[in-house]
Amino acid sequence: MIPYGRQDISEEDIQSVINVLRSDWLTQGPLVPAFEKTVAAYCGADYGVAANSATSALHIACLALGVGKEDIVWTSPITFVASANCAFIAVH
Repeated sequence: MIPYGRQDISEEDIQSVINVLRSDWLTQGPLVPAFEKTVAAYCGADYGVAANSATSALHIACLALGVGKEDIVWTSPITFVASANCAFIAVH
């Protein structure tokens, strides 16, 4: 079988999740901006924005790029439907 993906989850990762689950902030809070800044710095970007899912992130990317009705958006035929839906939703 060809694996779909492999994870690399350390004990530090697990402890970080436990710390958040035990905190007062599950979906928002001070770790979100820290995460955004860390990812932005890693990517060499000025800003980073966390999203609740890759689908939401793709939609935000289309909006940020100004994808409109006259634009063509290419995606892979071997992908999740969100890859195409993000462009469709952005223009409707």
